[in-house]
Amino acid sequence: MPDMVTLTIDGQTVSVPKGTLVVEAARQVENLIPVFCYHPKMAPVGMCRMCVVKVGTPKMDPATRQPVVDADGKSVIAMMPRLQTACTTPVSEGMVVVTQDSEVEHAQRGVLEALLTSHPLDCPVCDKGGECPLQNLTMGWGPGKTRFDYNDKVHFEKPVPLGDLIYLDRERCILCARCVRFQDEIAGDPVLGFYNRGRAWHIISQSDPEFDSKFSGNTTDICPVGALTSADFRFKARVWELQPIPTVCNHCSVGCNMTFDTRSNDIKRVMPRENDAVNEIWLCDRGRFGHHFNTSKQRLTTPLVRKAGKLQEATWEEALSIVAQQLDGIRSTTGGKAIGGLAGTSLANEDLYAFQCFFRETLGSANIDHRSGSALDLPLDDVGAQYGIRSGTDLSTLGKGTVVLVFGADPEEEAPVHLLRIRGINTRGGSVITLNGRPTKLDSIAKHALRYKYGSESAILAALLKPLLDSTPADGKRATLRGFNDLVASLKGFNLDEQASGISADKLNAVAELINSAENLVIFYGRDALTAGASVPAGLANLLVMTRKAGAANSGLISLLKGANARGALDLGVRPDRGPNYAALSNVGLDAKQMLSAAREGKLKALYVAGVDPVGDNPVAAESLKKLGFLVVQELFLTETAKLADVVLPVLSVAEREGTYTNAERRVQRFRQAIRPTINARPDWQILQALANQLVSEAVLSTAGGDKSRKQARREEDKARVRSEWTYASPAEILMDIQANVAGYKGVSYASLQGPTGQWGRQANENYYFDGTSYQNTGGLGVQLPAAVETSSIQTLQPFSVSTPASVADRPWTLVGATFLYDDGALLTDTDLLNNRKAKAVLALNPVDADKLGVKNGERVTVSSGRGSLSLPVHRTKLAPEGVVVVPVGVNNVGLVSVVEGGATPVAIRREA
Repeated sequence: MPDMVTLTIDGQTVSVPKGTLVVEAARQVENLIPVFCYHPKMAPVGMCRMCVVKVGTPKMDPATRQPVVDADGKSVIAMMPRLQTACTTPVSEGMVVVTQDSEVEHAQRGVLEALLTSHPLDCPVCDKGGECPLQNLTMGWGPGKTRFDYNDKVHFEKPVPLGDLIYLDRERCILCARCVRFQDEIAGDPVLGFYNRGRAWHIISQSDPEFDSKFSGNTTDICPVGALTSADFRFKARVWELQPIPTVCNHCSVGCNMTFDTRSNDIKRVMPRENDAVNEIWLCDRGRFGHHFNTSKQRLTTPLVRKAGKLQEATWEEALSIVAQQLDGIRSTTGGKAIGGLAGTSLANEDLYAFQCFFRETLGSANIDHRSGSALDLPLDDVGAQYGIRSGTDLSTLGKGTVVLVFGADPEEEAPVHLLRIRGINTRGGSVITLNGRPTKLDSIAKHALRYKYGSESAILAALLKPLLDSTPADGKRATLRGFNDLVASLKGFNLDEQASGISADKLNAVAELINSAENLVIFYGRDALTAGASVPAGLANLLVMTRKAGAANSGLISLLKGANARGALDLGVRPDRGPNYAALSNVGLDAKQMLSAAREGKLKALYVAGVDPVGDNPVAAESLKKLGFLVVQELFLTETAKLADVVLPVLSVAEREGTYTNAERRVQRFRQAIRPTINARPDWQILQALANQLVSEAVLSTAGGDKSRKQARREEDKARVRSEWTYASPAEILMDIQANVAGYKGVSYASLQGPTGQWGRQANENYYFDGTSYQNTGGLGVQLPAAVETSSIQTLQPFSVSTPASVADRPWTLVGATFLYDDGALLTDTDLLNNRKAKAVLALNPVDADKLGVKNGERVTVSSGRGSLSLPVHRTKLAPEGVVVVPVGVNNVGLVSVVEGGATPVAIRREA
């Protein structure tokens, strides 16, 4: 329990934790001290002076150092000679605060009058009108009229762009510095600053390109006036006309809580919902501005069926009938093993569960996967569920005593809001360690920022684990762990090769000591770690087990998987080797790569693809798909794979339906329908249900070709294996099935997901103006699933081995595929505002390496591996370490898939003439 302090505010007694600021203490008695510059997520600065109050403390006797008391035995209060800023004054025992008297009110009116001297009275056309703190405070505390001469107002050119996304109206700006402080303190992007002095003082962009930050949209939220507005929302609607619909971002694995603000069945803007356990009150710019795919004119609008070699519009009845008959024909003659299915990580939990039921039960096929079959696919990650961050963990509360290890990951690009949360832990006294093959933004705040050579990841982990093993006595607690002797044997005789790894043993020993002494240990790992081999996630899990942090409070792994619902896909068994809840299967099917190979060989007759684009990810996959007897694609857009399909089924977007996602921290969260569909599309689960019902119906079975007795046997087999009819009326009913049949999701329902909605000690219906534009969380905070280790009484070390990177004499460079936030993915369709920010089809090369090759910026080089080659222009940058070339994943016209061999790949580079 924190030390408590008791004070009096306007005659009311209140007890708050020691260190609480007066402005926050006043909220406990529903006394809302007006503020402009103060924001509870940033350090107080006391710039605007709006929150001035009278403060007194008990008078102390200098001789006895005891409080002086009056005749009634009460402490004598010595009032401070000047008014104090409530946002910078911490409470103390016996303090007396006066927020409402003539002196305080006079000062507050004076502050507002000064702020309004040059502020334009353009509320009717200001985007902030209707949710503007300046409007509210002027009505409550401001003067009724101004004494300032209109002719003396300061005028600026207006508005001026602070980049592609944000506009600044300098006349409206009250110089509270919230935007500058957010970028400095929270985002770590010091791209805004002040320029000039006096009344000409104003905000400027200090970066090139302008406002170079992935979090710029948050400044429009916390701006207490209409000075900062977004290019996406300017003059689109009045805020009182908007209907905010709670939803969840589907762009990455963070699962940020947000709202679709709609009017006339159109999404006008995206705003964050408060959820301290997920995204606090922040969004990255991709999540905020990347909503236009929902209403894109490029969306599929009706089913398509291939006739005379061309895709032509069809009715749902015709399209579904063709799909059911084709699949049933293959199932009846060849069996389910000749049918494969791919369902992507953009699908909701309800869709994914229905998909695996459809294949395993209805079709009798174990050939399912959520990946595309590309060499760039991430391996299946079970460790993240087994040793994941403990349920109940709230990263926004962690600080002193917490160690965050970021291994083989770039949170800013892979899951941006996690960057803000890691920075927050560091600000509150935690320690950050970065262990990566290339530099990232987090290096600047890391206590240890170490850079390994690609291929040495398992050796680095061995060097961290070995001191823990060596310090464990034979009868020690660690020695009783299951798998301990195996781990000891795997590291017997291990010595770190400092030259091969790029890191000295002394530095790794210091990291090991910090990790071992941590009160809380949180480990993030991303693409580089996942593609470095199974021993890397296993080694990270072993660090948790060896430090006794596996399953412990505020500790665990967070895997930055690709896609909004990759964890849900793994949990619910959309994979060939495990069923829902990671259950072992006796009948193991083909994974995505194997399906494409089987199709090429004629062994796979049909493929059902939902939310995945194998051809878009790897054009070579088209050769395999063309050899299929039947291809059906369920999609938002006419992807490269859909162009080859026999039947294309249009689906509803995340804004047009409801469902749930499971984020990287295993938190299940609900999104809701925000707009009515205007196209002839259906949700994924509903399409699967319609097909399942047709496939088990007598009508379909009677039309299938083949021997009569064989058909009868097949009919009996179907009846024994599958339910007689799918009768889901909504995703909520599918979630009820998941709750009943998937042990890890026990207790997850729409009712439990609604949960509590209050944040920051307030109720959902309260709206505090000092938050800037305040967003109530009326959609629930979700339910965090327990990691497997939490429910196990036995601590188990994962199988681990140290691998040696392959050395290829004629391929001295290492090629790495890197995730970038802004790529060419379908979810950024029609988001033109972000086009200039998208990763380019270039090869990042360190200037030292570029000089060795004699290559200038923009000149093309050919990169060759054991699989193939690609040609790209060079971008010289120190963000690529010496000896490493970095190429973006998910960017058109790169050709990375033709060269990369899973993870880091040895390559040769040749300058083109």
